[in-house]
Amino acid sequence: MNKQRLKILLIWIFILNIILIPIASHSENKANPKVQWAWDAEPFAADADLLTLWVCPLVGADCMLLTYEGHSMLVDVGDRTTTAQVETFLKEAGVDHVDYVFSTHPHADHIGGIFALVERGFPIGALITTFDHDYYEDRQVVIQRQAIDAVEAAGIPVIDLRTEDTIPFGSASLTIYRVPDDRIEQQMNCNCLSAMLMVKVGDCSLLLTADVEGRSQKVLAELYDLDADILKFPHHGLSYANEAFLREADPELTFINHGSANSKRAQSQLKEEGYSWIMYANWGTIVLRTDGTRWTVEQRFTNDIWKHAIKTFKLDSDAVKNWLNDTK
Repeated sequence: MNKQRLKILLIWIFILNIILIPIASHSENKANPKVQWAWDAEPFAADADLLTLWVCPLVGADCMLLTYEGHSMLVDVGDRTTTAQVETFLKEAGVDHVDYVFSTHPHADHIGGIFALVERGFPIGALITTFDHDYYEDRQVVIQRQAIDAVEAAGIPVIDLRTEDTIPFGSASLTIYRVPDDRIEQQMNCNCLSAMLMVKVGDCSLLLTADVEGRSQKVLAELYDLDADILKFPHHGLSYANEAFLREADPELTFINHGSANSKRAQSQLKEEGYSWIMYANWGTIVLRTDGTRWTVEQRFTNDIWKHAIKTFKLDSDAVKNWLNDTK
């Protein structure tokens, strides 16, 4: 073999290694999946304590509910227009009070719903924030002061936490990850400074990323272990994620708090990187459960999306219907 052909062969070997290494990594994850559809999985033990994340089916706003061992917490509460949906969502989850409302950041599509909940007297144990009570920025509407005033006027205490602080939640580990004060850069806006929440039970992990943007994602990936079985894609899937951030998380399942038509950039990035399991909140309430060894996931598809969802996820529609009938 002459030198020119040898050089070409070595170049091709190098290129194939670059292509195949990430594919092998994702294939390895799929060989022993920790996340399964509820209708395909073995039932959890009858006496198992299950941590559950409920994802409210909103479009362009965030509201999620964590429950475990008698504790409950809303992670954001939607905006001022979604109160009826959030109330229906809470009834569906069988929750009539929460120990905490965790505010990831004071934008209206995340904390705006607090006003209606307070006005209607929904029982809230405390509001958790990582932002100064008078936090303000000119570029976007920030309602931190108004939200603080509303909950305090209702006699609800406010708990101030910072990055790496933990939230008491039974035997689960709930840790806040936020860009530390000494790493904040001038260009980091309210979204960038969102508080993420790492949820761990046993060997299972879930990362709720709020609206962190690329610049802050890079810092967070440098500072923290973000490895997660399940990832909420940042900022409604409206933009690409930092590559190092996505690699650090390396999830089996990703969900987007938006619709499939509104998150094309996130979808294209995930698919290019080999992440094929992507769920969209507006297709119906997402329910994730774990006993600390594995996760089950179900989605209560709305009637108008049912056939499309079955095709997208290549589901056995009869198996899903039978499972739903058995759990009613």
